[in-house]
Order: sequence, then C-alpha cells, then structure tokens
Amino acid sequence: MKIAILYIATGRYSVFWNEFYTSCVQCFAPDIPKHFFVFTDSPDITPSKDVTIVPLKNPGWPFITLLRYRFFNSIRDSLDSYDYIFFFNANLQFIRPVSVAEFLPSPEEGLLAIQHPQNRHKKPGDKLMFDRNPASQAYIPYGTERKYYQAAILGGHRLAFLKLLTDCEVMTDIDLANNIIPLWHDESIFNKYLLGKTYKELSWFYLYPPKWRKPWWRFNPKIKIIQRDKGHYKYGGHQWLRGATEKKITWFDYWWGNLFG
Repeated sequence: MKIAILYIATGRYSVFWNEFYTSCVQCFAPDIPKHFFVFTDSPDITPSKDVTIVPLKNPGWPFITLLRYRFFNSIRDSLDSYDYIFFFNANLQFIRPVSVAEFLPSPEEGLLAIQHPQNRHKKPGDKLMFDRNPASQAYIPYGTERKYYQAAILGGHRLAFLKLLTDCEVMTDIDLANNIIPLWHDESIFNKYLLGKTYKELSWFYLYPPKWRKPWWRFNPKIKIIQRDKGHYKYGGHQWLRGATEKKITWFDYWWGNLFG
C-alpha cells in the first residue's frame, strides 16, 4: 500500500510545513510508505526522496482555496499509482498516532469526511453552513442535507478521490463561468458532492480547533489532529501570513487579544 499526501503552502504558509511533515511521518500510518506532493512557491520547502515540489503561485483569495480541485487534478497521472490520497490543510498537525484501520475508508466507502467542529451538535434542519444559493453548483436545499463537513482534510481511496477531483473541478468551473463564488469555496462544493455518496465519517477530534485547546486537550487520547492557530505569534499572525503586513504579531498582542479580544 502507498499513500499520497497533498499539501498547499504558498507564500508564508510554508512556516507550517516542518511541523506538519514531521508529525505526519511519525504519526500517520507510520509503517505505510507515504509521498508528499507540496504545492508551493516557497524556497523554504525543498524536494527530497519523499517530497515532490509542485510549483504553484498563489492566485489570491478566494481562488487559493476554490481552485484546489484544479490544482490536484493537474498531477492526477502521478497520483494514479497510489492506493490512497489525502489532502491536509497547511496548519494541521498530528499529535497522536493515527492508524490505517481508524482513518482509511474501505474501497466501498470510498471517501473520508470529517465533521466540522463548529457544527458538531447541530442536526439537519438547524442553521448550518451550507450554500443556499440556487444558482450555485454547491446549492443544498433545506431538508436534503446531512451533517456539515470541514474540507481541511479531503481524501480517500484512489478511484473515489480522483472522481471527486474531476467532478468537483467541473462544478467549480461552472460556477466561475456564471460569476458565482460558492459560499465557503471548495468546502461548499465538497459538501454538495457528498450528498447521496457513501463515505467514512470521523469526528471533529481529527480537526481539533485552535481556540478550544484548553489545557485538558493534551490528556484527551481521542484528539489526534489539531488545527494550529494561524493568529499565533509563533506563526506571525493572520495578517503576516496573508502578506497584508510585514510586521509579525508580538506575544503580548497575541495574549492580550485572547484575554480581551
């Protein structure tokens, strides 16, 4: 078995790479060969035996997220030799071992879907984050939705995932041709695509949010993957990451904002 890992780190988002790479190698199916395809324009990430650089210049917001299916489809010939393919958001980090049995969907299940933390207690019919624009390919009418899933992790069995890439790229291109931007970009498209599909569902403990990381989280064995805080001074802060400023946030501003923001 071989697993392909897709990762996007354009511009300053390369600051997240080393921690992600190290934790993924150590914790994610450690006995299974993995190869990383990194879409980046950063000189800070270099190719190696298990890392292939795919040159990508940031097309700007929201296209850096909206066009993910197109980016990944551009290397589908390289992906075709892998059994499983997964995309991970730049700020994710494994903190505990994640086994093949718990994470990989069967060929029958096809895809993986992870519940969005902010919607974990909500049920169909509640106010969720679905795109309700009837003109969009991401449109989900009231009464037809399931749970809402976060697209910070996408993936599954090769055949199912490559089909997802093709179909979701087409959906995205139709919206763009009609001057429509789905509500939550690639995530809205992903949730629409899942309707009527079979997939393996995992809890929000595989996408644990940064703002909820109170001291007890370190002792909860159910939490396997965390979302690092993009606003943290360790990573420069939101505005620095996005290139909106040359000044990184200070530790004082970060903690002051958390206390009184």
